[in-house]
Amino acid sequence: MVSLLLASLTGYAATVVVQVGGADGSNVFSPQNVTIRPGDQVRWEWVSGFHPSVADDGVSFAAFNVAANAPATRGPFTALGTITYHCQPHAFQATPGGPWQGMIGSITVSNAPLATLDSKAAGVGLSLYPNPSKGMVMLTVNQKPGAEYKLRLSNIIGREVRTFTLRPEAATNGMPLNLSDLPAGMYVYSLLLHDKVVATKRLVLQN
Repeated sequence: MVSLLLASLTGYAATVVVQVGGADGSNVFSPQNVTIRPGDQVRWEWVSGFHPSVADDGVSFAAFNVAANAPATRGPFTALGTITYHCQPHAFQATPGGPWQGMIGSITVSNAPLATLDSKAAGVGLSLYPNPSKGMVMLTVNQKPGAEYKLRLSNIIGREVRTFTLRPEAATNGMPLNLSDLPAGMYVYSLLLHDKVVATKRLVLQN
C-alpha cells in the first residue's frame, strides 16, 4: 500500500478531455468551454466527422486533427486567460475579423478554486467499478446527467489528473473510462455540477 500511495504522489499535468464531433454526427466540441489550472493539458478525442482545428489567434497552440485512436493533446497551458479555437471546415466569421461562430470552443486557464456544494443539493449518485481496478472502469450514475455534469479524478494530494463530461449512457449502460495510463495508487473521484462538487468517493488503481 505504501508503494501505491507513493506512486500517486508523482506530479504530472491534469488532462481535460474534449470530445470532437457528436455521436449523432453533429459538428460540436463537448464540452464546448473548459476551465483548467495553470500547467494542465487538454486532450481532444474523436467521436465523429472530420474536424481540423486551430486556435483563433493561430499561435496559442498548434493546429490539430483527430481520428479514431489518434487523439491530440496540447499544453501544458501556463498563461492565465482564455484561448478560443475553431474547426476550420465548420466555423465561420459573419464579418471579416469578427468572432468565429459554428463549431467553436474555448480553454480558460484560471487559478480560481472550485466551489463546493452540499451533496444533497444535486441528488445524483455515482460509482466506478471494479474498484480496485487495473485501469478500465465503468462509470454509472443514478439518473440521466446533463452536459453540466463532469467527473473529476484527483490523486491523493488533490492534484487533478483527469476530467470527463458525463454522457447520457452513464445512467443506462454505463460509461467506460480508460485510466490504464495513470500510475497505480489511491485516487479521489468527484461528481461536479456547474463546477461544484456534489459527491466524492475513492478509487484504487492497480495498474
